[in-house]
Amino acid sequence: MASPVLAWCQLAASLEVADLVAVGDALVTGRRNGRHRVQALATIDELRAAVRAWGRRRGARRLAEALPQVRVGPESRPETLLRLVLVRSGLPEPEIALPVVVGEAHEVLHPDLAYPDWRVAIEYEGEHHRDRARWKRDITRRERFEASGWRVIRVTSDDLFGDPDAMVERVRRVVALQTAGVGIAGVGIAGVEGATPADQAKRPA
Repeated sequence: MASPVLAWCQLAASLEVADLVAVGDALVTGRRNGRHRVQALATIDELRAAVRAWGRRRGARRLAEALPQVRVGPESRPETLLRLVLVRSGLPEPEIALPVVVGEAHEVLHPDLAYPDWRVAIEYEGEHHRDRARWKRDITRRERFEASGWRVIRVTSDDLFGDPDAMVERVRRVVALQTAGVGIAGVGIAGVEGATPADQAKRPA
């Protein structure tokens, strides 16, 4: 039986780069079991070594392109694809599962993706969010973010797979509003309406 790392390399012959990144993310993140996370099946260093050992075999170019984009933290394929869409649109790479302290009780929430400098949280709403109890928790979660000055952008499968350009524009608009709202002087994002070239040069890494 092939190891998870070897299987990832073999998948490069048939998967597109974005899905190869998603599989890599899953390998280095580990599956969540309630509040706990099962140990990851691989590390990024192990993926890197496997790509070197793969040489020029079929899929080598896709592996070389996917490897630098693999990150620890995404909970699902759509979360990975959402991050990649944002980055490929020219937006900065968002933080993954960033701990955000909200409210007087100092509760710690972890949005799927976040731009902390602009207090923008991006949440992917999968099918499991349709559950009534989960839906109510999501409302409370959003209220807690927004009470602490954050804006929450909820992204569905229709947004991500049906009209990603419109979704990206929505993110840009919210970031532009937050940039003004939190009083960050001289900070903008490339591609965001109202951001000057000087702003773009000063954007956070």
